[in-house]
This record gives sequence, structure tokens and C-alpha cells, in this order.
Amino acid sequence: MSIRCLLVFREITNSPNRENDDALILKGVADELVKLGIRVHLIEPEVIDDVIDEKWDCVIPMCENPENLEKIKKINSIFINPVESVYNCYRRNMFFLVMQHCPRVFPKSEMRDMDEFPGNPPSFLNSHGVWVKRGDVHNTCLHDVHYVKKWDDAVRVKEDFEKRNIKDVLIQEHIEGDLIKFYGVGPGRWFSWFYHKPQVARKYHFDLLELQENATKFASAVGVEVFGGDAIVTPDLKIYVIDINSWPSFARVRDEAKKQIAKHIFSKVRKEEK
Repeated sequence: MSIRCLLVFREITNSPNRENDDALILKGVADELVKLGIRVHLIEPEVIDDVIDEKWDCVIPMCENPENLEKIKKINSIFINPVESVYNCYRRNMFFLVMQHCPRVFPKSEMRDMDEFPGNPPSFLNSHGVWVKRGDVHNTCLHDVHYVKKWDDAVRVKEDFEKRNIKDVLIQEHIEGDLIKFYGVGPGRWFSWFYHKPQVARKYHFDLLELQENATKFASAVGVEVFGGDAIVTPDLKIYVIDINSWPSFARVRDEAKKQIAKHIFSKVRKEEK
């Protein structure tokens, strides 16, 4: 019997400036799965209701909105990534999981309900300032993340967030250093990274194995198998993971990523069949 795999695109509202890249990685994975003998079906999240009652051996959800996640998790199947891990990448959930499982790889951070924000400055505020991020989903637009140099400026962030009905915020210390983008599958099957802005990076000689280990700890804490994220390498070679997300676009490494993801899906489905 052939393996049937359902792949669900991400909502346009959750792909700010990445609509095409998000679609391309999912299509690329689908093409690789076909080469491995898997039957694939790609759909937009708006039509999930049409396929819920069908039999699927594997479900690949890029979608992130709760309404769509709640629908799709009704399917009795293998999920990559599992629905709960997608929820775990919401910043509030991520914060508590990371603080429980791997706090040393995370910058000093604090969650606040909007009623308590700005309030008093966080204890870790210094001359480098802090980042204030919406506390629910990942970025849907450029002003979901604000750099705050002086705490008085947080009032303007609150006004913006309240207008958009954002209920809580993550406050995170600013870490000086090189910003790195990383991608992973497994975790432990495949890992890749690059400097976000190589033209200005100091390119400190950090331990690549430590970067991979820290990213793996972070991914394991939230339960994602296909993931991407951001890390900072400091001048004294400390490595902090500042964010992670489920099913990134893999734009710069798409050709290799699609093959690695497909292999991971294929091996997991075959393992479950035995």
C-alpha cells in the first residue's frame, strides 16, 4: 500500500514577505517525497475541512493559526511538526519551556501581561537596551518586535500592541554579537547556519558543535523536528539562542533542506509502519 502525505501551506498572514519562499520549500519537499514513492497532496489551510475525514499516513502542517491547527489535529496520523510543537513556538509557550529545559542557552528574558507593561524596568536592562516582542505568535509584520533603548520608550510599544489586541509581551536583554540564522532537521539529522549580515559580522571563531547543541536543546524543548531560528555569538564566544520557529522557509538552503526533510519524513513514516 502506498504512503499518503498531506502537506498544508502556511497562512498568508503568517508569512510576512515570505509567501513565495514558504510555498517553495513545501513544494520542494513534496517533490522529493514523490521521488521516494510517497503520494502527496498539497492544500491551502482554508480547505482543511475537505480532507479531515480522509486517511493520511503523514501530515505536514506549515499552518500556524489556532483555528486551522485545531481542525487538522483531528486527523489520526504522524505529524511533522506535531501540532503541539507549533503551539510551543508561540513566544509565551516557548519562554516557559525553554526556562524549564535549557535556560542557559537563552538570553535573560521576562514575560509580562499587557496590564503589567511597561511597569518597572526589567532587572537586566542596561546601556545596551532590550527587545520587546509580541508574546503570542511569531512576527506577522516588522513592528511585532521593537528595540527599546530607554525604558520610557516602552510606552509607545504598549500603544502599538494594544491597538492590535496583543495581550502580552516578551522582554529580552539585548546581546551584543554576531547574529546567526540556523536551520535543522531531526533534531540531529541535519544542521546548517549562516550569518544574517555577513558584511558586518565580526565572525568570531566560535564552536560550531556548541551552536548545534544549543539549537538542538532549544528545538527539543519545544518539540520541533523541522525548525529554524536565530542565535547570537558574543565577543567572548558565548552562544545564545534567541528564537526558534516551526517550518521556516529555508530560503538560502532550500535545495539541500528539501532533501533532508523528505528523508526524515520517509524514515519516520516507515519506522511507524513496522
